[in-house]
Amino acid sequence: MRLLYLMTEPFGVGGVQSDILALTELLVPRGHQVYVATRPGSLLPELQARGARFREIDFHFRKPAALRRAMKHLRRLVREERIEVLAPQSVRSTVTSWLSLRMLPTGYRVPATGRRLPIVTTVHNIHNPAHFAYAGHILAHCADFVIFESHYERDRVIAGGLPSRRSVVIHSGIDVDGLRAGQPPALLAQRYGLRPGEHHVYGIVARLSPEKGHRFLLEAFARVHGADPAARLLIVGDGPLDGDLRRQAAELGISPVVVFAGLQRDVASHFALMDVFVLASTRESFPLAAREAMAAGLAVIAPAIGGCPEVVADGETGLLYPAADVAALARCMLRVRREDLWRKFGRAGRERAVGLFARQQWVARDERVYLRYAQPGPEPLPSDICSAIAGE
Repeated sequence: MRLLYLMTEPFGVGGVQSDILALTELLVPRGHQVYVATRPGSLLPELQARGARFREIDFHFRKPAALRRAMKHLRRLVREERIEVLAPQSVRSTVTSWLSLRMLPTGYRVPATGRRLPIVTTVHNIHNPAHFAYAGHILAHCADFVIFESHYERDRVIAGGLPSRRSVVIHSGIDVDGLRAGQPPALLAQRYGLRPGEHHVYGIVARLSPEKGHRFLLEAFARVHGADPAARLLIVGDGPLDGDLRRQAAELGISPVVVFAGLQRDVASHFALMDVFVLASTRESFPLAAREAMAAGLAVIAPAIGGCPEVVADGETGLLYPAADVAALARCMLRVRREDLWRKFGRAGRERAVGLFARQQWVARDERVYLRYAQPGPEPLPSDICSAIAGE
């Protein structure tokens, strides 16, 4: 199967990029040819090392001329590489696909099937809630089938006009084996001034940007440290708010007990330093870092927004709280330590991650959808796709 992924953002650090890396790593050894079209980024060498073929096309257009260029390049790529399944990873790239191949027909037919090129979109997240009002109608018109990562996204897009029978939820997967809980790395702990077993380490892995809510976490942690002097906070990630957050920590008087680790690719080692993972976002779809933390055997505290309740089983694998409620967040952070819940939640979270979010079952289900469209014969019905996902 010759599969082409389309992305709006550059191939740098991010959740969608992580998903494409994982899909490539497992699909290429199965004999599939994976193509990725977007702008280059910091993780492009890693993508190519895993066997994907990269083509530069800018789908983050703002002017008609840039849209026309994207359409022209996409049409050429599809024809030259004899693409069999087109897999846009956003609404914007889905629209470009439809404009390129449906509104302006190319005459191209998939060699193995003789049918038009199928557009199978994956929706990872829709950042602006206002966009739910029209995203469903757009996808209903421009995509043959839609894969959602969470029920949260799917339910809202269906309410916006997408027929439910033309979509399915397939939770994106994580490397549960690679994230298995281990001993805290001694040298890393020493670098950060952390003493495992003595310090109570709360941590977060997230881009330092407004929607991730680090400012609320710092305020909450100041309260936690006031009640528990052994508390420490490990912040992994970089972004535009780095300077602002460091200044806030200084103003709160907690700089000596907050570690800004910056961007780190070795997330597993940093999880090993934590006792509790905390998510402080004001907007979330289906948080990758929270699922990874669960796979690493950590209790997870997360806001009760978006797809977070699909990830964290409240009172079983962690605690949910109202987003941006600093007092509630601080209470949850103290509760998991004072009531000694963090170990129990961590064990249950690991089991939940292995059962629901393992990478192999995710890739297998995505592959079944793509193959059903790539196989010769009549064009598949939505019911055929659902059967394929179930492995029937």
